[in-house]
Amino acid sequence: PIPSPPPHGFSSDAAQTVAQRPDLFRITTPINVTCFEELLSNHHNQLFVKSVCQALCQGFWLWANTSDKSYPSINDNSAYTYAKTDEQEQFIMDQIQEEIRLDRVSESFGTDLYPGMYSVPKPNSNKLCLVVDHTADDYSLNSMIDQDAIKGTKLDGLHSLGVSLLCFCEQHPNVELVMFKSDVSQAFRPLPIHPL
Repeated sequence: PIPSPPPHGFSSDAAQTVAQRPDLFRITTPINVTCFEELLSNHHNQLFVKSVCQALCQGFWLWANTSDKSYPSINDNSAYTYAKTDEQEQFIMDQIQEEIRLDRVSESFGTDLYPGMYSVPKPNSNKLCLVVDHTADDYSLNSMIDQDAIKGTKLDGLHSLGVSLLCFCEQHPNVELVMFKSDVSQAFRPLPIHPL
C-alpha cells in the first residue's frame, strides 16, 4: 500500500500550521476518486487500491522522515535567493498565477518569499522554465526522503514500450495495433501531496 504520514507528524509544528490555515493546504485533484475506485473494484490488490484512493483524498505521503530532531521546525532559506531580471520576475509571477488557477498551489502565505523557486533559461530557447529545487539547503524537502525506500522505482520508457509491443505482436500476429502519442509532461500534477 501507499504509505501514510507517520503518527508523530500529526502532533508536529507543521500539523499545527495546517490546522490553523487549512485554506492554504487544500487537497484537490481532478480525478473522480469514487469513479476511479469503482473502476478498480475487481483489481487483485484491493489494499493497494484503497491506499491510492485514500492518498487521492488526503494527499500522497512522500516517504519523508520528519522525526529527525536535528532539523529545525522552521527554516528560512531566503539567503539563497538571488536577484532576478524584470523578465524573470514577471515569468515567475505569471507561472504562480497559472499554478493557482489550476489549483496546484495555494494562494500566497504573505509577503515573505519562499526559497527554492527560481527560473532558468530553457536550453536552445529564449523561454524561461520554472524550477522548484527541493534539494536546496541542508534541510531540504528531498533530504528527508530515505533513498533506499524509493530505490528501484522506474518509470516506463520507450525501451519497455518496444519490448511490450514486440511481445504482443508475437502473441497476436494478426491483430492490428493503433498507437498514439500523448503529452504526459504534467502527468503527476493531479496527484495531491499530503500537507504534512
